[in-house]
Amino acid sequence: MTKLITTKFQTHIGNQLLESLTETSNTAYYAFVAEHIPRTANVIPTPLNNEKTTSIDIYRNMIFGKRLKSSDMKLAIRNIPWVSGSHYTMYDDEEVLDDKDFYVVVDEIAFRHVYKCLDNNGNSVSTSQPDFSHIVGSNTILYETADGFRWKYMYSISAAEYDKFGTASYIPVISNNSVTANSVRGAIDIIKIEDSGKNYGNYTEGTFVGSDLRIGGNSLIYAISNSTLKQTNGYYTDCLVYLNSGNGAGEYKTISNYYSNSSGSYVVVNNAFLTDPQNGTTYQINPRVEITGDGFETTNAVARALVNSLATNSIYRVEMLERGVGYFYNTANVIANSMVGVTLNANLRPIYSPVEGHGFNPAQELSSKHVCIGLEFSNSEMNTIPTDNSFEKIGILCDPKFTNVAFQYYDANGVFQDAEKIYKINPVRLNTNATMNITSQGLTCVSGDFLNQLSVGDSIYLKSSNGLAHMITNVSSITNATYLTLATNGIFACTETSVYQANTSAIAYVSNTANSTQMFFSNVEGQFGTGDAFIGDKSGAKAFVNTVIRNSETKGFETFNQLHKYIGIVTSGTYSEDELIFQGNTASTSTANASLFSVALNGSNATFYTSNQVGIFSISNTITGNTSGATGVITSRFGPELVCGSGKVISIENIDSVERANNRTESLKLFYNFGA
Repeated sequence: MTKLITTKFQTHIGNQLLESLTETSNTAYYAFVAEHIPRTANVIPTPLNNEKTTSIDIYRNMIFGKRLKSSDMKLAIRNIPWVSGSHYTMYDDEEVLDDKDFYVVVDEIAFRHVYKCLDNNGNSVSTSQPDFSHIVGSNTILYETADGFRWKYMYSISAAEYDKFGTASYIPVISNNSVTANSVRGAIDIIKIEDSGKNYGNYTEGTFVGSDLRIGGNSLIYAISNSTLKQTNGYYTDCLVYLNSGNGAGEYKTISNYYSNSSGSYVVVNNAFLTDPQNGTTYQINPRVEITGDGFETTNAVARALVNSLATNSIYRVEMLERGVGYFYNTANVIANSMVGVTLNANLRPIYSPVEGHGFNPAQELSSKHVCIGLEFSNSEMNTIPTDNSFEKIGILCDPKFTNVAFQYYDANGVFQDAEKIYKINPVRLNTNATMNITSQGLTCVSGDFLNQLSVGDSIYLKSSNGLAHMITNVSSITNATYLTLATNGIFACTETSVYQANTSAIAYVSNTANSTQMFFSNVEGQFGTGDAFIGDKSGAKAFVNTVIRNSETKGFETFNQLHKYIGIVTSGTYSEDELIFQGNTASTSTANASLFSVALNGSNATFYTSNQVGIFSISNTITGNTSGATGVITSRFGPELVCGSGKVISIENIDSVERANNRTESLKLFYNFGA
């Protein structure tokens, strides 16, 4: 059995990753760095995809991380610069284009512009660079350069966007709203000539003079004349007459009849021109291309065949005059009556555009299988990450849990319980007159519309009429519009209960309540910030966040420091970065040891940061540097800010050593390939 994983699905996977950043219950992705101990080998090793590497070692060696924003992540495509004299593949619905150069990137310094090749002029080389200044009017639909290539402008990226996400190999995809809005579903942009045919002589051109126009006052009849005109009746019937300059330029009509007599040669058009041709209007007559759809098209496509007189009157190009709308089946044929004497019929194949039209979905149309993350670690990130030492590993962590978190809070109703779960809520009120009690799970509301308002499993928030009692729970079942069953018994009784959709977006567990305005939490998932309401699932207590404190520092959840942190003093010597420090008589007999990341001095005070810790450093005991011999004493300690092993490490990459320092920003680019 064989199966196909389509490029569309590969693009979809990348899109899902991007969308997960912005959904209501969004995923938290953090870029992290690790490994400050310099590797001894000159070769950068490949990370192992096993549990020890991805769940244990990575946390023991992790240094710090920063949350990714939606602006830090883009879908990406291969960077294919336009180069004069190069072959470029034309877009073709029957071709596998993933690894072919069917689009180009043109560097115009301030911007890079992306163009899709819709026609490569018979597989010739490109010698005329697309020029963005020409992308106006009809050129926004199809832009033809002097070398005969026809391009579709897709989008542009600024120099800043390229600097953040682009490389010599990849560039980001950034939709152009105007291009997307003007795409046409089921349009025909190109009709490919599979065989050019022979002896299509039913073409001519000329210039109208006053006596040629609207013969006998009939707006449908025009006289035509030139030295090469065929006199055979019907010879140009079913052709298109196109006004290419002068009054009415751009209009065209089908010739319903052509005849010659002693007075001249005449064409009868199928209906009158909207703008009457005048003396001096030039015209072209070409074979009409008959386009047949499945009958569900909503606007008819119209095209004419251009003839090469130097190549046995063969067809060298099909020009679309109307692209049509809604063509999801089509055929095309060049029309020539029998008296024309065609000796070999041209073979045409309309190229199906992407379903929604060219430019509607550039990532999908240009075979994006990659996601680029462009990120910066800006100095200390507002004093929340260390600026010392170096790192040799970088990765992405998904939905980690935070620990050692405290909230200063206000407007508390009720008393929170130790170990209970709290929920951050953003409630939306549904009803105000529900009845609940503490002896059952039933909730009744005579004016309710529960069948339309809620679903089984939804989280709901209930509040008493005096605003002093609260409860958060889930919907277990919905009997009808006015009655539902809760997952637990009510924790208060009230006949005027307000019912809210809870809209929970973060959770945490109470470690202990320090006082009436501060609590400590562990296993914090999601983000809490100033003004956020939270409620306990057992106590029903409710309060609002005033300040978030992590490891005794006021800071939110945008960054984390995964090193062990110790406050103390240096009593002798100078510690060395990366050395082993220990408590005890010797390193080999130590009760606790760790790798020293850095020591930050502030007068006689010192802050030690360590990784790879074994055992627990005791307060007031001496810590000794195994290499430097330096000594110090710690007076307080703080653990890493993430719960070890929490979340999912979704990527790890070993890199050349990156040295950190004050007033330095590291800009990094990570690429992920979702191709087969």
